[in-house]
Amino acid sequence: MRIDVHTHFLCLDFVKHLQGRAAMPRSVLEGGVYVMECAAGLRLPSVPNIVDMDVKLKDAAALGIELSVLSHGIPGPDVLGGDEADDWACRMNDYLAGIIERYPGRFLGFGNIGFGSVERSIAEVDRCINQLGFKGIQLFSNVNGRVLDSAEYLPVYKHIAQLGVPLNMHPGIPLNQVGIDRSSLMVPLGFLFDTALNTLRLIESGLWDEAPGLKLIVPHVGGVLPYLKGRIESYGHRTLQFHDQAALQQPIGHYLDKLFIDTVCYHPEALDYCYRLLGAERILYGTDHPFGDFKDAADMVERVDWPASDKQRVYEGNARALLRL
Repeated sequence: MRIDVHTHFLCLDFVKHLQGRAAMPRSVLEGGVYVMECAAGLRLPSVPNIVDMDVKLKDAAALGIELSVLSHGIPGPDVLGGDEADDWACRMNDYLAGIIERYPGRFLGFGNIGFGSVERSIAEVDRCINQLGFKGIQLFSNVNGRVLDSAEYLPVYKHIAQLGVPLNMHPGIPLNQVGIDRSSLMVPLGFLFDTALNTLRLIESGLWDEAPGLKLIVPHVGGVLPYLKGRIESYGHRTLQFHDQAALQQPIGHYLDKLFIDTVCYHPEALDYCYRLLGAERILYGTDHPFGDFKDAADMVERVDWPASDKQRVYEGNARALLRL
């Protein structure tokens, strides 16, 4: 069985709501299709296999995927700010719950939070997990242009950790867009840099020392983190000492080793490196459907020389344990 932990849907009502905004993200209607203008040079059409679940399921069947964990594509509700962000997080979660109900046994969900207020965000996390039955929470790599370790957001993460469900960090529009003015730079580079930056900020905040049970999925094979692990361990620890920041209880590599990654990768040697570095138990199967070359990503595990038992863990076993299926 293949459980896809990285596959997207869009709430079309939310996309429509973004029409007419002066600032990005916003949406425009072109030829009967809503196109999201997420940032300079990045336009994403609302293609059928992200808004029509019948079409999505046909793609999943062709890829051999039996169970898909849906998460909302960019942008998330946080971009609206305040009560509006929290209101739309609720609406998007209701929409996702409706999809899961209409297609029993085919979809699970990662819930959305707006971060408009700590109280409403925590309440929505509880509703997502305890009432709607979602298996985790979607987190973008920044919250409406603010770093993830901003003090007001930390109570939300700690609460999620107490519930024992994972946070799935997906790239948002990067905080730093200097020189990143087209999609060919933003999607393969800017997205992953933003993910790495904010993951390290969360680690250096001491979040895992206060909430050691926190489970964070860093998609796209961990972005750039696996390849920079040695440098981060060597220089990152010294930087903390030199800058007189709060000391972590463990070397920084300890926290990097606690992260989960997914298999969304387009290069088997790179995926195999992550396997040798982290071990099969930290890797989850994903496709990033319908973005990128999702067919290539879906087949990547078959192209690496791993024991069948480890492939099965990646395809299914790790997701079952992490999502408590």
